[in-house]
Amino acid sequence: METTHQLGRYEIVAELGRGAMGAVFRARDPKIDRTVAIKTIAVPGASATEAEHYRQRFFREAQAAGRLSHPGIVTIYDVGEDEAAHTPFIVMECVDGQSLDRLVAAAPSGTLPRALALELVQHIAEALDYAHSQDIVHRDIKPANIMVTTGGQPKIADFGIAKVSQAETTLPGHVVGTPAYMSPEQLNGKPVDGRSDLFSLGVITYWLLTGVKPFDGATLTEICIQVATKDPTPPSQIMPGINGNFDYLLARALAKDPVMRYQRCSELAADLEDLRAGNTPRSIAQSARTEVLARAERTVALPGNATVALTPRPSAPVAAAITAPVPQAAAPMPPRRGKMLIYLLVAAVLLLAGTAAVVASFSRSMPATLQIVGQYPFREGKIYIWVDGDLRYHDELHNSSNPRGKSSHASSGHESLALTLPVTAGRHTVRVQVDAAGQIYDHDTAIPGLFRAYSQKTLMVNFASKNLELRWD
Repeated sequence: METTHQLGRYEIVAELGRGAMGAVFRARDPKIDRTVAIKTIAVPGASATEAEHYRQRFFREAQAAGRLSHPGIVTIYDVGEDEAAHTPFIVMECVDGQSLDRLVAAAPSGTLPRALALELVQHIAEALDYAHSQDIVHRDIKPANIMVTTGGQPKIADFGIAKVSQAETTLPGHVVGTPAYMSPEQLNGKPVDGRSDLFSLGVITYWLLTGVKPFDGATLTEICIQVATKDPTPPSQIMPGINGNFDYLLARALAKDPVMRYQRCSELAADLEDLRAGNTPRSIAQSARTEVLARAERTVALPGNATVALTPRPSAPVAAAITAPVPQAAAPMPPRRGKMLIYLLVAAVLLLAGTAAVVASFSRSMPATLQIVGQYPFREGKIYIWVDGDLRYHDELHNSSNPRGKSSHASSGHESLALTLPVTAGRHTVRVQVDAAGQIYDHDTAIPGLFRAYSQKTLMVNFASKNLELRWD
């Protein structure tokens, strides 16, 4: 095919795909006569300052990802910038194969053979573990970002791009990424680590084994609520031939709390290796031993040699793996009735306190939405929004309807502000700061509010009379 143009020294051969963030091309590196893939990255509508910040971050993240060298990761060869359009691009290995979602769609039954699915997921887990050991988190693990070569080797694509894309292109009222594959902490805007990628891989594993997604819905909100609150149906109840060992593995991978998940992808890969061999996952026995020790350590001793166990009953897969009996204390001599009542009351108080803590913790993890609306009169400015001291949003404000910078009490020339942020149910303090230095507008104020689960609370921002007033609608 005739070459049409170049990016840097690379000769563009064909366009492979195009999306909101840019395009992907097949190209040739004339220096070493190698076929490569080139992805251009763009942020439509960004200001000059935003574009420069994005450009620097892009190169920094791409160079960090370029250190990765693993057969399960698409290799990054180079980064550059188109001189004419000032568009950054990344040069990477051109994989002879297709993405995982297309591979599954092309399968005669719409699903892959179970043995092949488990093998692919194990290799992906091993590649992720390597990347995490280099302090690099992908943040957008999904079937479209996993390439499978014609030889059956899975390769994770877009390392060094996902983090920049999600950090720099969040638009008001939008969630960047694919919510059906995102972890609860990622949807809530919390810091993420390798366990977030592991959750995403758990979603893919569930889908490959059952043919359905664990979290699905007609709307974005419905999907987000399911990710945050729903425990998926155990795979053994969906597909014949899947036993409780698969239920155990996916329950750990898809745990809402990162602490309850596998802590490293290598642990998930080891259990997958056992399942492929038809064995019980090795971590089940380890979990069983841990639960026995925890039960012994958390038993509360009461006067008269009585005990109250505060450890909850282990899950079914773990309980089934506990084969060694737990040593029981010798039965105490029956105490007087008065003392027995005291012991029972103490036990009841402890159990009620534990139950209350669990209920409170659960309610705090439920999702809610913060909507912020208002109209600002000045031409240019910046806005910063904190929730409980965490900076959750910042952006530049541009007023195209007020090019001359009319005064703030003008009746026209106002630009609308409208954005939404995910939060958790409960009490939060929202702080808003607005700077418009050239027009002497610099205000900072905060307001507390109670957010109810599965509902939206609207904060009205009033810029009138050069004051920043907040009130709940």
